[in-house]
Amino acid sequence: MTEILTNSGNPMTEILTNSGNPMTEILTVTNLDFEYELAAGETYQPIRIMRQVSQKWNSILRLLPGAQQAECGSPDILESPNTERLFRGEIQQLLPWGVTPRVVQLAQQHKLQQSFPEPAVVRDINDKRFSHRLEKKLKVALPYSCIVKDKEDLQAAVANCPHGWILKHPLGVSGRERVIGKPGIIIESAQRWADRKFRQGWSLVFEPWVEKRQDSSIHFTIEPEGEISLLGYCELLTDDGGTHRGNKVSPSSQPPPEVHNIGTHVAEELGRLGYWGVVGIDVLSGFLGKQPVQRPIVEINARQSFGRLTLALGQWVPQNWSYLWWHPTKKDYQQITKEYGPFPPTTRETTTPGFYILPSSVDPEGRSQTLVIIGTAHNLNPTELLSPLTP
Repeated sequence: MTEILTNSGNPMTEILTNSGNPMTEILTVTNLDFEYELAAGETYQPIRIMRQVSQKWNSILRLLPGAQQAECGSPDILESPNTERLFRGEIQQLLPWGVTPRVVQLAQQHKLQQSFPEPAVVRDINDKRFSHRLEKKLKVALPYSCIVKDKEDLQAAVANCPHGWILKHPLGVSGRERVIGKPGIIIESAQRWADRKFRQGWSLVFEPWVEKRQDSSIHFTIEPEGEISLLGYCELLTDDGGTHRGNKVSPSSQPPPEVHNIGTHVAEELGRLGYWGVVGIDVLSGFLGKQPVQRPIVEINARQSFGRLTLALGQWVPQNWSYLWWHPTKKDYQQITKEYGPFPPTTRETTTPGFYILPSSVDPEGRSQTLVIIGTAHNLNPTELLSPLTP
């Protein structure tokens, strides 16, 4: 555990976002390039596209309990050689998307009264090779899944697998850093990508592709003392390319018993390894050929996640209603808002099912370009709900 001592008398100046509101003690840091930094280590250089994504979601951690009035710091705050100029007021706590060496360094530099799990532990358990080994240990791994270390390993894995397949970088995120292949075939571009990763010293995670899949996630909090609590369970929406498109929560949604039991085992294992904080575990069900499968560990996210934020969004949704936080493509968002908008922000006092936007405090100026669909029905399909609407 990394301990940070306090120095409340240390004056701090200018935060990147200056809302003019009274200063709070929490500074959020939306370092959505979390996995990229863990992968690169000390040589990490911020990636432009991830910098843009992080800026888009700059205020989103205000969804979390206790952070509604937090100041919002851009990830640039972690890159400045003179961070004193990026503070004002009395920050006592950092709330990052994920714990990295730069986050810990920033807290140490300003002597904040705060503890973090060790970044090395965080890195190890976010590594997909770790979750693969845990799947094997708990006897819930998909058949034909394995770790491949070189070209020969990959060719053997593809030849042995009668299904389509996916090859993942250990620290890839949101459909990035992976390739998908057809049964028995490795196309040239996929082989080049894999060879490049092998040359960089990475081994990769090989898995059969599950068809007609239903993705979801289960979320826990692990206390520093080891106590584990279930935060909730939600459905995950992805497009055909595996890109995250939203999360759905229903009052009746409960994790299947195996998912709950395996998830608890995972959380206990993370606690034994020295991790504490929030953790989300992606799970799925679907078919390998004609065989139904349920996979209780797809990957482990020892950080904040959009599933966790979706659960927190429930405080702005009428009690006992279902809701979908939908992330349409930019084109779809612009078309929907042009034809059917503008949409009001969701609140606890909402009385009419329909389309809403996030509260302005967590999405100033609608920068996220997402929508919240609220209803009393379990099935909140954006396409079906849009069809009866007319401008």
